[in-house]
Amino acid sequence: MRTLFIYALDLVFLLPFIFGVDSTVGDLKCYQCEVRESAQCTDKYLLPCPANQAYDRCQTRIHKTKNDDAWIYKSCTLAPCSLRDESQTSGLGLNHCDRSQEEYDCVSCCKENGCNTGRGAMCRPTLITIITAILLASFLSMQRFG
Repeated sequence: MRTLFIYALDLVFLLPFIFGVDSTVGDLKCYQCEVRESAQCTDKYLLPCPANQAYDRCQTRIHKTKNDDAWIYKSCTLAPCSLRDESQTSGLGLNHCDRSQEEYDCVSCCKENGCNTGRGAMCRPTLITIITAILLASFLSMQRFG
């Protein structure tokens, strides 16, 4: 006899296939520009990613130098895109961005069409994450009170 937990696990594993896993790959649209102010990267710069690579992320890079020259670069890229060098990928905790410094180079990435708007990608939970959290909370409350 199958338990509610098994049904919930089945649902969690099936949801990505129902809603599509990385469905934006192949037709991903990202803002693609080099500007001083994010507002200058208007909707005319929201373009399909080039077909020369299998781009799967949108990227925003903000580069500021000591003399206050700051540039915002928006583009298509490949995962993992926010890991700038080997020291960051080794888990040393160096992959954060401190915009209070005189000089910085911040990179943020996202996976949805047009998500690299503003001064960096916003973190938004996906539908899969929300449904999984609801199912997990329901299961845990049933175990505790049921």
